[in-house]
Amino acid sequence: MFKKGFNTYKIGKLTINIFTHEVVLIYIGSKGTYIRNIYKKDIFRYSRAAAMFMGLLVITSIIITVIPLDGATADDNLIAQTDMDEVEGSFEGGEKFIGSSDIKNIEDDEKLKNELLLSEKTDFTLPSEDSALKIKTYRVKRGESLSLIAKKFGVSVDTICGSNNLTSYDNVASGIVLRIPNKDGILYNMRAGNTVAGLAARYRIPVEKILAENSLINPDFVPVGELVFIPDAKPQNIFDGYLWPVGSRRITSGFGWRRSPFNGDYREFHKGIDIAARYQSVKSTKYGKVTFSGWMGGYGYAVIIAHPGGWKSLYGHLSRIYVKEGQYVKQGQVIAKSGNTGRSTGPHLHFELIKQGGHTNPRKYLKK
Repeated sequence: MFKKGFNTYKIGKLTINIFTHEVVLIYIGSKGTYIRNIYKKDIFRYSRAAAMFMGLLVITSIIITVIPLDGATADDNLIAQTDMDEVEGSFEGGEKFIGSSDIKNIEDDEKLKNELLLSEKTDFTLPSEDSALKIKTYRVKRGESLSLIAKKFGVSVDTICGSNNLTSYDNVASGIVLRIPNKDGILYNMRAGNTVAGLAARYRIPVEKILAENSLINPDFVPVGELVFIPDAKPQNIFDGYLWPVGSRRITSGFGWRRSPFNGDYREFHKGIDIAARYQSVKSTKYGKVTFSGWMGGYGYAVIIAHPGGWKSLYGHLSRIYVKEGQYVKQGQVIAKSGNTGRSTGPHLHFELIKQGGHTNPRKYLKK
């Protein structure tokens, strides 16, 4: 018999979710969770009754093409990591109910995430001061973006733009040659009337720090056209506190106890907030060091940034990552793009703030 709840029908381990524009089929087996979405406009054209009938016909193809057969591996058939670009984050009736879930998988995801967050690997450390300044030249290839080039060299987009007098963070012409230092800062061509003291005051960087990075014969007189590196030419933090990591301010799931979006009968403690963000740019909430960048189980592609003072921030379900481990990022620097990877009900950003090893409600610290 069918069990109905929130426009959801269950047949054993198979769940049929009927939404406004599509039907999502979910099979939860011992080897993983398998998902297939089918758009009503393609196969359901006449009535809701016809839609239910056609949904039952699809079950056979699900069993054949999705459920692992003898000799096949779960990886051969697992579709759980695929972004469902067209699945909305909120379902009919205001619920996020998509059927029963493998509770053990959820617990394993939490264990993996918390082990990373509490390990020394993701702790903040100061950048090395003894690395010598090196400047490389790089010719932009067709189709490359500034964010990908910045990730390749481990510096910020600000550094590349400031060092090459670029006026846009979005576009860079293929074929042009960029000067890229191995540290965050700005390469500045001295002009008539410029002095080191004047640059220090303009960029609010100590004169001593500029002199330490440059081999200047006479710091009181630097020839016009000479290249001077100004470390950390922009302030690390735009202001005190923590930035919203995406442009959206709409929270779809808050911090604290909630009913699981994968199993309405299971209660869980949500250690962060979910922000509605349909493939938006994700920015670092504060200056820090990228201490994890990659796949994190049910949290999909994720980034952990360690901040001075024992703080850490986590960004989950990303569709793209623009930074790498060991890289230092400024507050407001674009680090990724939100998405729907991992165990997710739709495109959004999962965001956490950790203070001295304990999770805290990010809403209390994010700037309004």
